[in-house]
Amino acid sequence: MPTPELKPTFSTAVNTWQCDENDHLNVQFYTEFGHEASAHLLASLGLGPRAQRAAGLVVTAADDHVRYLREFRVVDAVEVRSAPVEVGERHLVAYHEIRNPAESGVAATVRRRIVCDRPWPDAFRLSAEAAKMALPEAAKPRSVGTLALPDLTLDAAPATGLIEVGRTVITPDECDEHGCFLPRHQFGRYSDGAPMLWNHLGFDRAAMQERQEGSVVVEMLNHYRRPLRAGDLAVVMSGLAAFTSRVLVFTHFLFEAETGTLAACAEAVGMKFDQKVRKIMPFGPEDQARLALRKLHLAA
Repeated sequence: MPTPELKPTFSTAVNTWQCDENDHLNVQFYTEFGHEASAHLLASLGLGPRAQRAAGLVVTAADDHVRYLREFRVVDAVEVRSAPVEVGERHLVAYHEIRNPAESGVAATVRRRIVCDRPWPDAFRLSAEAAKMALPEAAKPRSVGTLALPDLTLDAAPATGLIEVGRTVITPDECDEHGCFLPRHQFGRYSDGAPMLWNHLGFDRAAMQERQEGSVVVEMLNHYRRPLRAGDLAVVMSGLAAFTSRVLVFTHFLFEAETGTLAACAEAVGMKFDQKVRKIMPFGPEDQARLALRKLHLAA
């Protein structure tokens, strides 16, 4: 059962177009669920979008940490419940618990750090403090958060071993009401570039798909550094930061191409996935020897 302190903040059902080659919900939509749940959580505490506009506040996401614990498949119901877990003078950390109400257990967790351009209004801060709960163990970082990701420029990225996995234009339908690039689509850019990254690491994604082998992400931490807007040119550079016999730790850097400035950067924990039995696959000695040659050289 959901934790009693959590407030209902979002509900929907999984659509076919939201699922990937593994026949389950793509990672970007968990971020979207957390994004919309954040707006409803703030509103329940007295600071919804209309109240923010009335007070002249600018409220943005600073980072999102997501743990993907169970699969969502087509037509599965989705429910999100939320609560603050940390309240500061100008920031709030929200916990979002994502569940399929037809199943027991948590399907995913999103921990979002939200920042405001000015101190929170007193009434909101008191309300948030009263609603605060402890962050559950299952939502705490497990394999991310230890890398020191540098504030790279696009020109400097190739020297670290990062490769280009995406080059696109930000479109208006990918932006919010302020014209800023939505978090969901940042995660989507990383996901869209995954086949190119796996190919670079020596895994033929087309051959993997024929063998009914895929890849999954089980945890991700994204830092929003600078906003992108409709019409901006975007480039994603990605690489391998670390690995074990079962886990790959990727890094993604999202740049505004015209100036070369860093817009966002992320850590993602990925694995090979047997689509037939829906289990994680290990990397053999040959795979690991090849991976060792592809590791990045990052310096903070």
